Amino acid sequence: MSKAAGFFVALMLLVAGGLMLFKLSSGGQHQSGTSAVTGAPDWQPKISPADYETGAGELWITEFELVDQQGESFSSAEMEGKVWLASFFFASCPATCVQQNREKQSLHEVWSRKGVKFVSITCDAENDTPARLHEYSQKFTTDHENWKFLSGDGGFINRIGSEFFRVSVGPRTHTDSFVLMDKWGNVRGTYNWLDKTELKQMNQEIVTLLTEDSEPQQWTEKRKQLEAQIAQFAEQQKNSEEQKENSSDITDSSESTGDGESINETE
Repeated sequence: MSKAAGFFVALMLLVAGGLMLFKLSSGGQHQSGTSAVTGAPDWQPKISPADYETGAGELWITEFELVDQQGESFSSAEMEGKVWLASFFFASCPATCVQQNREKQSLHEVWSRKGVKFVSITCDAENDTPARLHEYSQKFTTDHENWKFLSGDGGFINRIGSEFFRVSVGPRTHTDSFVLMDKWGNVRGTYNWLDKTELKQMNQEIVTLLTEDSEPQQWTEKRKQLEAQIAQFAEQQKNSEEQKENSSDITDSSESTGDGESINETE
């Protein structure tokens, strides 16, 4: 490791280690958060609910598109080459989700300056429309570029949780974990935001991910293995559908022949 790289790693570790002190020293400010600015009553998203992605026809979600708090389309493909942190919440949650997003606000204030992106996905899409999230998000940030609050089709979001992030998500039900993604779209870890030890580990891992300029071999192998498993699953699903269609054709043909024989016997 060069002296410059070593200095950078040491600096980032110092930042990660000081994050908890930062929180304690500015805890009062976090209670008030970024000044909430309610959106204009007539504000409308650029994308309507009818345009939401549903994932219909996709055997396994490897990329997704949703709608952000500005009413604009967001694609997970935009995160290529970025380290990012994802979580699930819903706006009507009176306590836990607010605390979770306060924790995320602290992380955002430190790591967004280093290039880390943040994504918060609602698990109550029916009520958390882009207009609702437009207002809700401003309790925590006005940085719409680096922190996305996303909504879309509820069923599709459940699948995004289980298939893309590999965590449990349901209607108004979600994991307490932050999901840490690397620059190549790998889930590099899930960390319970209520556990200070896990958060410390996560901050240290963020340092590692930021310094990576090529995908580690072990994660390349894991990604290719997952892609192979998905392809195998897709092939099995395709074969199953073809078998059902062939079986249906045989049944229809058999029923048709049976009717004809019945007529001949009557004659």
